[in-house]
Amino acid sequence: MKIFVTGAQGFVGRYVVGSMLRGCTTDILGIGRSSRQDDTFTHAVRCRDRAVQAPLPEQLKRTLSDRRYRYEAVDITDRKAVAAMLRGFRPDVVVHLASGLRDDDTEHLERTNVLGSTTLVEAVAEAGAAIRMLVLGSTGGVYGAAARIPIPETAPFAPVDPYSRSKAAAERATRELAQRESVPVLWARLFNIVGPGQDERHVCGRFAAQAVAIAHGASDKHIEAGNLESTRDFIDVRDVALALERLAIAGVAGEAYNVSSGVEVKIGDVLDLTLRAAAVESVARLTALPPRENDIARHAGDASKLEALGFRRRFSLAESVGDVVRYYVEDVERTAATGSSS
Repeated sequence: MKIFVTGAQGFVGRYVVGSMLRGCTTDILGIGRSSRQDDTFTHAVRCRDRAVQAPLPEQLKRTLSDRRYRYEAVDITDRKAVAAMLRGFRPDVVVHLASGLRDDDTEHLERTNVLGSTTLVEAVAEAGAAIRMLVLGSTGGVYGAAARIPIPETAPFAPVDPYSRSKAAAERATRELAQRESVPVLWARLFNIVGPGQDERHVCGRFAAQAVAIAHGASDKHIEAGNLESTRDFIDVRDVALALERLAIAGVAGEAYNVSSGVEVKIGDVLDLTLRAAAVESVARLTALPPRENDIARHAGDASKLEALGFRRRFSLAESVGDVVRYYVEDVERTAATGSSS
């Protein structure tokens, strides 16, 4: 099976490519806006008092060196260039993960998330690509503060931040376009992802960086955290990769699927798991941050629709958090020791 992956150098994209290379995929063509980087992610992480380019975990790095995978730097909004690549590669499945991130400015989110998604659907139609499925990455944030927990896919959209609003707009626009152009599309609504190498704008990476710094003797023993009573639904990035593969094979065009654990967890429990994994629970001190604007008190997705396709997650939250802490202790420390700072 030939797979075309957009956003292939992003955090989720790397794990999706790696997972598919370990499966039955014959060839993968990845695209993204940055030039190819074989040793690091495109973002930085903290190592005690300085930033270093986030290293790829060693196993993932080895997998991505497979000759069945190639990567090209292409702007997702360049319809003709993307159509030409699709026409030449002739993929069976397209996985769309190119995306702006939370805290990016509104203009960038609209261009990347909305225009980029519609351009891709148009490019698939223009190329005449007889694909089995286009799996379009969305977010559980489209639901906002839902009335029912866990949140089913039938819940109405009520996004509260620019990132989630751009994803909701992308879903609406691509749904209409896919019907008009007869392109088989489904939407994967990703909830809170955790895993080694994630951007520290996400809570698990941020907690791990601070906890490991304390473990290595940082003078500041404080962990910064917001509302510890808020709840979220965390799913390991390696399980996300398997879920997207399952959707590519068994998902139904025109449907949306929550990619979630189905488990509601307090942020305070995530902090406790992190401190225990780093063995600093007796010395760390908490510094409370002011509440974020439009913060949602409770958020967790109903995973039963995805599970009905045969998906089962492999990692508990404790295992995922432990692996993130281990990533900082081993991979990030090693990278910092070689002088690879950003």
